Amino acid sequence: MRTERWQPSDFVAKKQPKQARSRASVAAMVGACARILEERGYAGLSTNAIAEVAGVSIGSLYEYFPGKEAIVARLAEELLAETTAMLHQRLALTDNRNDLPVAMRHFLGALYSLMHKHRRLLRVLVFQVPYMQQLPATRQLQQELQQVLQTGLQKTRQHYQQTVAPTTLYLMATSTAGTLLHLVLMAPARMEHGPVLDALAQRLATWVLDSE
Repeated sequence: MRTERWQPSDFVAKKQPKQARSRASVAAMVGACARILEERGYAGLSTNAIAEVAGVSIGSLYEYFPGKEAIVARLAEELLAETTAMLHQRLALTDNRNDLPVAMRHFLGALYSLMHKHRRLLRVLVFQVPYMQQLPATRQLQQELQQVLQTGLQKTRQHYQQTVAPTTLYLMATSTAGTLLHLVLMAPARMEHGPVLDALAQRLATWVLDSE
């Protein structure tokens, strides 16, 4: 296993595809990366394997990516984009008349469903990819969660003229991410997710109300 630290440049594509054919090729590489991670784990991921599964030449792969790390980073970016789009869609559907626990439960349910959908891939990314915490998308996810939580709180609680402290938003975002990740990947087999999400939504709402 590689022991030296990864550099930010390891996670950046060499160039962006401009034509439809090249965009399709890059999409095939990223899709192949996801399939290999799910089926073989990170140990089975290599640029040669990605090129073979994607049906592209190794030269084409290196034309766009410096190595497999950059392809994993692109995959993480796409997962982040899907998550962000879902969160903002859910936010748009949130009625400002909803009480706080109800709004929280809607967000938690949507996040859980998305994470459960990608649970096989998430298991590999979380437990096997050694540089996962260094990826820009991983760091940005926490910021997106905090931003959506802040916007949602402002929308559902307009009658409260108070801004939730950044520390509280940080704790809410990290607690939510950690709990959902554990629930999706590590919870006991007979653990029902519904009651857990209900309790978490109530706890987050209480946390905000107590901060007043």
